Amino acid sequence: MNGYQEADTSNRYEGVLSPFRTETSSARTLLVICLSALCWAFSFGLGAPLASVWLKTAGHGETIVGLNTGVYYLGIALAAGLVPWLMRRLGRGTLVAGMLASGVTVAWFPWGGSLAGYFVLRLLNGLAGAMSLIPLETLVNRNSPPEQRSRDFGFYAFSVAAGMALGTGIGMEMVASVPRTAFVLGGLLAVIAGAIVFRWLHWPALAEEARDDRVPLEFGRNLLNFGSAWSQGFLEGGMVALMPLYLLAIGMSEAGAGALLGGIMIGVIVFQVPVAWLADRWGRTQVLLGCYVVTAGMLAALYVGVNLLGLTVCLFLAGACSGAFYPLGLAIIGERIPTPALPRASAWYLAVNCLGSVTGPVLTGAAMDRFGRQSMFMVGESAVLGVVAVWAGLRFFEWLTSGRMRAETVEPIISEQRKAA
Repeated sequence: MNGYQEADTSNRYEGVLSPFRTETSSARTLLVICLSALCWAFSFGLGAPLASVWLKTAGHGETIVGLNTGVYYLGIALAAGLVPWLMRRLGRGTLVAGMLASGVTVAWFPWGGSLAGYFVLRLLNGLAGAMSLIPLETLVNRNSPPEQRSRDFGFYAFSVAAGMALGTGIGMEMVASVPRTAFVLGGLLAVIAGAIVFRWLHWPALAEEARDDRVPLEFGRNLLNFGSAWSQGFLEGGMVALMPLYLLAIGMSEAGAGALLGGIMIGVIVFQVPVAWLADRWGRTQVLLGCYVVTAGMLAALYVGVNLLGLTVCLFLAGACSGAFYPLGLAIIGERIPTPALPRASAWYLAVNCLGSVTGPVLTGAAMDRFGRQSMFMVGESAVLGVVAVWAGLRFFEWLTSGRMRAETVEPIISEQRKAA
């Protein structure tokens, strides 16, 4: 049941969803969400790869770079359980505080002073990221009509990808000449995101779930969706942190690497809305599985080795399809979970995503140090195929079990009928 129907049929949540009842209000809210998400994502897209380059320039290896990126996602995962509670008590203040803290921690990174300082700043940046993303994604789900949920998440994903592309491209252009200024610019955009939320976002009251009547999130039924959050985080964490280093290692300049990554991100941006449109019409799970197939194929090709044109095409398709994992999985969960439980579902979803993002850069960085730079693609391939394999195995077990149960139920009835005859 969607948020609009629940608002019309349940007096309990009558006041909770009223801000989203009109189409005009819904479109205005989505616009504010997307604009603030774009500015926040610019900060992330600039800060994540530049932090890796900064550490590499300071003489640290890929393992340290991967661990530093993993600490960021660990911060998100640690804060995710607290954010729904903060949302109910601080409302919009949770989101504003998260974005302001994101800006400060990105801008301050070059002045971390030591390896320990860099890790602390990345951890705090992750805590702030949870306070920014969980409220935004919860509001997208609450604000979306059921028949357009994938489309709205497509616009949200479009905005995030656009911000990341701009941040990565501009940051990589600036890192060789004015790296500290680049970090400050990234921090400033996150602060602007907080100002947009504070000025224009209408924040609804959030319903308090009864402790003895909590809606189960059904992780087994939603294994593919939560697994998509994990695999997308795994790929994003490893690729965002280490792809610039890979491109530099194969002979590209900083400007060339920035242009390539920025161009690929533009393609990823353009891809998000069409794939969301297809998901609303052809089926979200079917389109999600198609994205898995394409991503796995492109990662395999990258591992084997391709020329520059092939590298560009494969990175684009892998990034575009894996980028759709997150919004499609979240859209499917949004249609299965009752509205009052959405903050908790969004928190869990982001926490699972960040667990992938913690393990992704750590395992990818260690594999590159141990087996060479090409191994980063096989590590990503293992993550993608692993999720599909576990999901398919669970589905097969359920099918097998249900078949046995039907047989055990039907056979005694047939036996009784034969005896009676």
